[in-house]
Amino acid sequence: MKVKQDEFVGLNRSVDEFRSWVLSEWKSPTTRALLAEYYVRCALGCDNELARDWEYVDIVLEDGGTIEVKTSAYLQPVRGGELKRTSPRFDIKEKTWAWSSELSDWKQSEAPKRWADCYVFCLENTDDPAAYDPLNLSQWEFFVLSTPRIDETFGRQKSVAIKRLRQEGIRSVAFNDLASEISKIMQS
Repeated sequence: MKVKQDEFVGLNRSVDEFRSWVLSEWKSPTTRALLAEYYVRCALGCDNELARDWEYVDIVLEDGGTIEVKTSAYLQPVRGGELKRTSPRFDIKEKTWAWSSELSDWKQSEAPKRWADCYVFCLENTDDPAAYDPLNLSQWEFFVLSTPRIDETFGRQKSVAIKRLRQEGIRSVAFNDLASEISKIMQS
């Protein structure tokens, strides 16, 4: 018996019900990270590719360029569903090992490194709990940095605060300018 892709076997539920459950809390850091990667993919026109977990980078472009997408927000959910104000930070940790689904194996470097060519830091920027809506693109800012710039500016730091990005003169772009900013950074 061939099973349709949208049906469970042995469970009287639809795949859409599962998707609805998995994505029921748009404000969670896990869902926000998936949403931010989707936004970057939409900007680049590669949102038709299937999501892949555990890849060594988040996006591999047709020309082989690689992008890592990181997210943060001024508001983070805490127990009871309330939102607490925080100081946004982005993970930029160097790694020695990285999984490659293309190789079906781990990639390894002799020294820790950042594996992507460029990073897109996605900031959900509202600080008003009543207005917080990750599905509203006007509440997002995108910072695009080449990995050499991250290496030069932040060295071996494991994370970088939004405040520090701004101190370094790194400016955000709106969603509509994201693809051209990524292209500019990747070509430099």
